[in-house]
Amino acid sequence: MSTMKNTKLLILLVTLSSFLVSGWAQVPVLERKITLMLEDETLEVALKRISDAGRFTFSYSPSVLGDTRRKVNHRFVDRTVREVLDILFGASIQYKVRGNYVILTQSLEHASRRKDEVLVAGYVVDESTGQRLRDVSVYDPITLASTITDDFGYFEIKLDRPPGDVILSVNHQRYADTVVTVASRGGLLNVPLRLNREKVEAIADSVSLKLKRLWSGKRSPSQLHRLNVRDTLYRTAQVSFVPYIGTNHKMSGHVINDYSFNIIGGYSLGVRLLEVGGVFNIVRGDVSGAQFAGVFNAVGGEVDGVQFAGVFNANGKDTRGAHFAGVLNLHRREARGTLVAGVGNITGGDQGPAVAGVMNVAGRGARVQVGGVMNVAVDTVKGSQIAGVLNVGAREVRGSQIAGVLNVARTVRGAQVGFLNVADSVAGVSVGFLSFVRTGYHKIEISADEIFYNNLALRTGTHGFYNILFAGAMPSTYGDDQTLWTFGYGVGTAPRLGRKFQLNFDLTSQQIVNGNRIDALDLINKAYVGVDWQLMRKFSIAVGATLNAHLTERDAETSPELFRDFVPDIFHERDIGRNHHLKMWVGGKVGIRFL
Repeated sequence: MSTMKNTKLLILLVTLSSFLVSGWAQVPVLERKITLMLEDETLEVALKRISDAGRFTFSYSPSVLGDTRRKVNHRFVDRTVREVLDILFGASIQYKVRGNYVILTQSLEHASRRKDEVLVAGYVVDESTGQRLRDVSVYDPITLASTITDDFGYFEIKLDRPPGDVILSVNHQRYADTVVTVASRGGLLNVPLRLNREKVEAIADSVSLKLKRLWSGKRSPSQLHRLNVRDTLYRTAQVSFVPYIGTNHKMSGHVINDYSFNIIGGYSLGVRLLEVGGVFNIVRGDVSGAQFAGVFNAVGGEVDGVQFAGVFNANGKDTRGAHFAGVLNLHRREARGTLVAGVGNITGGDQGPAVAGVMNVAGRGARVQVGGVMNVAVDTVKGSQIAGVLNVGAREVRGSQIAGVLNVARTVRGAQVGFLNVADSVAGVSVGFLSFVRTGYHKIEISADEIFYNNLALRTGTHGFYNILFAGAMPSTYGDDQTLWTFGYGVGTAPRLGRKFQLNFDLTSQQIVNGNRIDALDLINKAYVGVDWQLMRKFSIAVGATLNAHLTERDAETSPELFRDFVPDIFHERDIGRNHHLKMWVGGKVGIRFL
């Protein structure tokens, strides 16, 4: 029984030991903490005891260490292997890790006697708790060399040696920004940061940052720099191959450049004079001057200048100047300037003069829009909209709308010219095949003339220009096998003579139909001049004279009974060409109108 208990205890101890060793092995060699007292030990023995305590093996040449018999006296309490080695050797020894081995070599400076570089290393800790902080940005504001602390708060940064001391900026999104002066002799730093309550509260109030933290997990150094660093840096010029690989390194998102040249693409905080990108340019902040890209320009802030892109320009804030894109100009806010795109210009705010092969869309107002297919303005248009198919001015158009198919606007102070026009009110004219203006000119007319006694017409548009759609029939043919009837279209204008009277000048054309077939051209074209007398609200009487021109095909079968009830005085009759005949007479029309 006792033997069984001892066996179980042994198994438990072995399992626990394996677990501890496994956990220890997961910690990088240089970050393993040891506690050790060295009293009058030779350097060789000291290294052996350090490696035993840290459960790793040193590899070195005795010539690298110099006098291995020199005595070491030091007490290390809960110190990392890295800190222990720094205390023992300072900057004279360089150490690298290969698996569970720590290789000791002479430092770069001592080996090559180079005086143009310095390696700065250290830990960043919480000032209050001593906890080592990961994901902290450490950078040189002069050379823009930068790094991020690892999971153990450690950083290394290699710098061009300045004439004096090295100055480093240490930033974290939750801690107060700190500047550290490093003596040229180097050494392992210990940089304390103080918690900044205002930053912590700002992060707590930011839903987007919480979601980013939950979604993104491990971030890249450039993403961490963006969260940590609030400083704005300035450079006269920069050159990059792709973002973060260039003269501004991983700090490029915090630098405003006067001149920026990107072989493939670049990323920066801002541009003040000129930026050229072989493929693309991405700018977090503002751009002024000129920006050229083979494919696209993307700017998060304002643009004041000229943009050229092979495919598209995308800007997050207000823009001023001229913007040219092979496909699309996309502006989140106001665009004051000229926009030219092969396909479209889309603007979230006011839009300046815009020319596009397909469409222009303005989230608010627009000045001039010229689109191959369509133009849309949510707010006031201060100018003209010209499109092959459609114009939409959701509010007021102070100018003209010209479209091949349809114009739509709430209020027009100018003209609408299109196949179809729709508006709430027009202070001008709507010219097209059919126009509907809610507060404009609308009449339903029942009338009779010298040939067709039963006519029904719709007159719609504005007083300045309206459309007429009508149809009529000859009552005396209702009992025949083939009823004689007509349909037609016309336009007109109605100048006012007073509160109750207005004139009408109409031009109409109507086809005569015998039964249900149209075998040939049989047109009556009319010029009408009449008076509309408003007897009461939405009811009037109209009467006027017409000049008629009846055009027929000579060899076609036409109704011999066209003038069966009334024979007008034909004052002009002649053949036109080989196959058409014209008759002209003066007639009249009387009718009543509603609406």
